[in-house]
Amino acid sequence: MALSRVVLALWIYSSWLGVCWSAGPSVKSPVYVQEGEAAELSCTYLTKGDPKFTLEWRYAPPGVPAIQAKDVLYYDGQLYKQQLWDSRMSLLQYPPSNGVASLRIQKVRLSDAGIYICDVKTPSDWTNSGRGLINLTVLTPPSWPVCQLTGKTYVGNDVTLQCQSATGNPRPIYAWSRTNHQVLPQNAVTDQISGSLVLRNLSISLAGTYTCTASNEYGRTACSLTISVSYVGTAGVVGGAVMGVFLVLLLLGALVACFLWRRKRRSSNKLQNGQRQVNGDPAEVYLTGTSESPRSKLPQDSKDPPGLKGSQFSPLV
Repeated sequence: MALSRVVLALWIYSSWLGVCWSAGPSVKSPVYVQEGEAAELSCTYLTKGDPKFTLEWRYAPPGVPAIQAKDVLYYDGQLYKQQLWDSRMSLLQYPPSNGVASLRIQKVRLSDAGIYICDVKTPSDWTNSGRGLINLTVLTPPSWPVCQLTGKTYVGNDVTLQCQSATGNPRPIYAWSRTNHQVLPQNAVTDQISGSLVLRNLSISLAGTYTCTASNEYGRTACSLTISVSYVGTAGVVGGAVMGVFLVLLLLGALVACFLWRRKRRSSNKLQNGQRQVNGDPAEVYLTGTSESPRSKLPQDSKDPPGLKGSQFSPLV
């Protein structure tokens, strides 16, 4: 009786285990791999050696629903791979019809992260058919951050120094420091998540170089920013006054030049008019200036006989 109970218990346990195995392929998820290394996506299943067995691997990038995943590998007696993955993707066991459908990706890239679907179909045993989802996460060191400054670096102002890496998984942590082992001011506000540093009430002593370091478990990178602090009153007022005086002098010079040019032009016009009157036709000048004509000065033919001359003082006898 006791033996029969043990046998019954073992049968029930084995039956339960078989049901668990018959729920489709078994996968391991999530999978974490560092950029540049190889990733193994495990997918195993129970098989009865069905000649119509098929295997399909699909991929969906982050943010894309699994239902929109696209084929990257297919096997139905022959192996087909997407050209983009051809040189880096392979099966751990070939052919994959003996219970192992695991996939290997060589030299993993950041763009390889996402959801992978292992889809097994065995027409003679639908209980062992199904699909499994694997979430692949690619771990990368922070990319080189970019340092930026927001605000005017005048005495008494507040400015913000910003540092941010475009990529990095896990998310980088940011830390600010000053060169030459100088400590940050006590009223400075830092944020390790956003990478910001707020400097309040600037003074000349806060001028210098500030360095931001982005780091995670897989590496660290940094960028630097140099700021100079000045007095806005001295520089701004003096510069504005000099510019104003220069513009006024320039305007006065232009007015004086215009006045002199117009005066000179009027004098030149008067002189030209006078020369035209003096250098005119002599005959016209004479005729217009006297009551006699030149012909009255010339000798005229006399009606007196030759040899006789008349005089108003001695009449002819």
